[in-house]
Amino acid sequence: MRMIVRVALVAGLNVALAGGAAAATCIKAGGWGTGALEGFATFMAEAAMKNSAKAKLGEAVKIGAVAKRCEVKGLLYECTATARACR
Repeated sequence: MRMIVRVALVAGLNVALAGGAAAATCIKAGGWGTGALEGFATFMAEAAMKNSAKAKLGEAVKIGAVAKRCEVKGLLYECTATARACR
């Protein structure tokens, strides 16, 4: 009887571990945008990031919190956006 219980526990553990192996595939997606206005440059950077994530993972992508950074280069703003994207 103890042997059957041990086999059942080991089998249950293997099933649980195999289910965890099928976790979501995630990447760090990024994009870059430029424009005369900071809002436009930010919008372009986020759009580029979302397009990059969709190109790598497909249409059903969930994007996490976006990290943005903008700098003034001459007369234009240059912004980068990065986020974790999962399928």
